[in-house]
Amino acid sequence: MIINVLDIVKSNLATNLEDGVALFEVIKEKKPSEITISFVGVKLISTLFLNESIGRYSAMNSKTIQELQFEYPEGKEIFAHKIDDVIENALLGEDYDSLVDNALLSM
Repeated sequence: MIINVLDIVKSNLATNLEDGVALFEVIKEKKPSEITISFVGVKLISTLFLNESIGRYSAMNSKTIQELQFEYPEGKEIFAHKIDDVIENALLGEDYDSLVDNALLSM
């Protein structure tokens, strides 16, 4: 099943908290292997949006999140990098927070 972000957020900008929550509400009951999230038509995504949608979903599905598929707009390779980072951070959880704190202390 393809979940089209453009249809959910009703805009080509997926940037705010509310839109992230809206996407999360659509995907939360589905298994990662059952869906493809399409960003085709979206021009901009924010970390806030991704944390509230993909990040929360990743934390709930940590064992199978790698089965989740994505479609990206042509020329927006950065979307894949942002999503990979959000998933990685969500899976690291408190370990990520410790790494950031330690990095800041070492500066």
